[in-house]
Amino acid sequence: MNNQRLSPGQKVQFKLADIHLPDIAEVLSRMTDDVELTGQITLLSDHGEQRSAFAVVEVKGILMPLIVPASCLTALVAQAEASAARTPEITTREIHPAIKKDSTALG
Repeated sequence: MNNQRLSPGQKVQFKLADIHLPDIAEVLSRMTDDVELTGQITLLSDHGEQRSAFAVVEVKGILMPLIVPASCLTALVAQAEASAARTPEITTREIHPAIKKDSTALG
């Protein structure tokens, strides 16, 4: 069981197999072409004079590679990098002087 705190408005990730309701066949039949997928580029292909115009992308859960125009792809930041970017680094200059005195007494 997942014990993390979730809140309305929070973005989450899950598998199609995790959907409880409605039935997965109904979900698939109601998908539009706006569904966003995440995958890994395995190959870039030229198109005439245009270099790297198309990407062959492997998507977990889709049993065949997908060919997508490179201009339609958005690079994702690695999860660890994104987490570090959201967490500001605090230096000792930023600590309140009263707290700073107490922390030096401990060290």
